[in-house]
Amino acid sequence: MFKAVNRLLLKLRLKQKLLLSFLLLILFPILYLQFYASGKVAGIIQEMVSFSLNQSFNQTHSFLAYKLTRVTDISDLIALDEVQITRILTRNTDEYTLYEQLEDGNRLIQFLDSYQDGTDISTVRLYMPQGYLFADEGRNTSRLEEISRTPWYEKLDATKVKLMWFSSRDYPAETVDGVPVISLVRLIRHPDRYNDAIGLLRIDIEERNLKEIVSRANTVKNSLTYVQSGDGLVLLASDDDLMRQYLPAGRTAPNLFRQANGSNTQIVNGRKLEFLQLPIPQTDLTMITVIPHQEIVSRSERLQQELLVGLLAVGLLAFGLAHVISLHMTRRITHLSRRMKAVEAGSLEPIARPSGDDEVGELIQSYNYMTRQLALLKDYEVRAVRSELKALQSQINPHFLYNTLDQINWMAQFGMNGHIPSLVHSLAGYYKLALSNGQDIITIGQELKLVEFYVSIQNIRFQQKIEFNVQVDDDVLEGLIPKLSLQPIVENAILHGILKTENREGIITIACERQEDRLVLSVADDGVGMDESQLQALRSGGRTINPSGGGYGIRNVQERIKLFYGEAFGLKFYSSPGDGLIVEAHIAYIEDSDAL
Repeated sequence: MFKAVNRLLLKLRLKQKLLLSFLLLILFPILYLQFYASGKVAGIIQEMVSFSLNQSFNQTHSFLAYKLTRVTDISDLIALDEVQITRILTRNTDEYTLYEQLEDGNRLIQFLDSYQDGTDISTVRLYMPQGYLFADEGRNTSRLEEISRTPWYEKLDATKVKLMWFSSRDYPAETVDGVPVISLVRLIRHPDRYNDAIGLLRIDIEERNLKEIVSRANTVKNSLTYVQSGDGLVLLASDDDLMRQYLPAGRTAPNLFRQANGSNTQIVNGRKLEFLQLPIPQTDLTMITVIPHQEIVSRSERLQQELLVGLLAVGLLAFGLAHVISLHMTRRITHLSRRMKAVEAGSLEPIARPSGDDEVGELIQSYNYMTRQLALLKDYEVRAVRSELKALQSQINPHFLYNTLDQINWMAQFGMNGHIPSLVHSLAGYYKLALSNGQDIITIGQELKLVEFYVSIQNIRFQQKIEFNVQVDDDVLEGLIPKLSLQPIVENAILHGILKTENREGIITIACERQEDRLVLSVADDGVGMDESQLQALRSGGRTINPSGGGYGIRNVQERIKLFYGEAFGLKFYSSPGDGLIVEAHIAYIEDSDAL
């Protein structure tokens, strides 16, 4: 235990160690009192939250029960009305004159429409058997046969219940003008033959009205209130998203939710949930509120946190003076530490502020001496790298110039004077860019132009058998690249790829892809390609040069790219015999030459 504490202390900064000593002496007693007092207060708050929840639940339940009971009572008034309902539905339609039907139909529609208040009841609809002309009115009256095969009617008929509630969300075709509704349906029985159904009454309530009511029970964040029928079917919920979380089975409540009256606790998907539930009188419906247990205790936890913050503030004031003293004592050490980290990043600036005569001052003096020595070493290293790059650059094959001049001489002797100006122009342009006033780096646009001159010269030598394509966007042309990085790759593609094919013809394509701060320049040819052993030689640093002459080859390009950009960059090769060769040059995208 002591060793573990000692290791921890060694990881802390000096200022933190000084502050920790004051924290141990001041804050521990305060925290003990805070947790003891806040624990008592938290229990009281949780009791108050639970009481408030029960009050809101009971009030919402009473109001919802009143609304649904009112709709049930209205359904009784309508279904048992002898003048407008029973008298009409029990008439012999064969003896029902047209005039009587029109008169009764108007009265019936006015009667049904009178119960549509737009708040509790949106639509009252009577489904009638065959023979009634006014059954086609559409809104308040319809034919019974139109619903005889609907799932909700079959369920009503099979259960033989007096009343049944259902939601249009469970029967999407039953919305009213596209608005979700909760419907109460009941069969109207013949007064003399009770087993015979002479019609069906349906009363629709807009779902949003009931949802507004049940939402009043949600006094706690992320709580959910829903209403379900006796078979577990959920009629409506205050929040459909929470419903999908708390009822993974969909709109049918699992068995664990179908409990007796009162409250209970369940664990659902690893979450502790509190349930309050009461049946709604005169219905088979139950109102249920689900409250995450965490939300009940969150208020007390928040109070504990606020008390803790307050006591911490008092503690901070108590050792504020100690903090100022420790800061003064450790300021120079902190600054020295930061400068040492800057050395790791490449900065070698000395510390200019007074160092003092104590131990910290001696460390600062040693740091300044070290940075001066490192700066000298870095300067020597930069010079060595530049010398190495110059040496690699000097390996450019002089045979290219010799062969081109020999080609000009040969063309002059054989009277091909018309091609000589073009050849000389390309050669001059090539060496103007290749020399580039002694610069080691040029733009990508200049490098591509240099390659274009080179291919033009080779095409004059080989009767225009090489097609050259450049597919590089203009926005990367100002990027910088080591000079003569692509020309050796193109030279290799011509000499060892295209000219070794049977017809000595081919296509070379240069493309570019930008990947954030990296560029991938690819040179692809359709020459003879390489087998795996040749590719392995390239990847391991083998030279791909013309056996008959010198040349710095692809290995030279690989070494220069790594010197400029680092080991994370370089060339990659992809090929198979007969499929040509693709060489990818991975370089950093840089536009400022000072960054190289």
